[in-house]
Amino acid sequence: MKDKSCMLTFSAWQMSKEIEEKPRVFLLSMSETDLVEQARAGDVGAFDRLMSLHQDRVFALAYRILCNMEDAADVQQETFVRAWRFLHKFRGEAGFSTWLHRITVNLCLSKKRRIKPDLVSFDDDLIECSVDIRTYTCADRVATAMVVRNAMAQLPANYMAVIVLREIEERPFEEIARILGCSVGSARVRCCKARKLLRDKLEACLKEEDQ
Repeated sequence: MKDKSCMLTFSAWQMSKEIEEKPRVFLLSMSETDLVEQARAGDVGAFDRLMSLHQDRVFALAYRILCNMEDAADVQQETFVRAWRFLHKFRGEAGFSTWLHRITVNLCLSKKRRIKPDLVSFDDDLIECSVDIRTYTCADRVATAMVVRNAMAQLPANYMAVIVLREIEERPFEEIARILGCSVGSARVRCCKARKLLRDKLEACLKEEDQ
């Protein structure tokens, strides 16, 4: 009887684990569109899955704009808080990631306008962006990074955002326009102005280095 009781107990435990695992496996196999629909219906597990799919890229985007890990982490958290709160407003006219990144960029712009420009560390792919920053060389890569960092820190928040989206993350202008909430033409114009301003800032920083 003891062995049979133990067997029944184990069977019940195993069944409970299978029941517990089924929703998790089901969520893993769902498409993003289905996960969004489930989350819109109030399924917290589906939204958790969406968070796990997008949290790294949201953080990367926030960090590249804000250049501060703590601020980026704050924006990452607030992005998903707002996404959950306003998920009922998501209509699917753009991709979920585009909608999510629009929230991220808006939060970054708000935060960046509240803080003073500072000397902060940038990741290496900023130096490799297609603004031809590589033509602005100093004695070594570290010196170049310092020049780029100082120039980027002087950009207005909206220009910093478009440089990150286009030059670093290489997103198409159609997606950039959706994220920034403007027309494709406006996104192109803003990017052109941001590139010119960045070049001017770089040249000014290089002149200071040579003095």
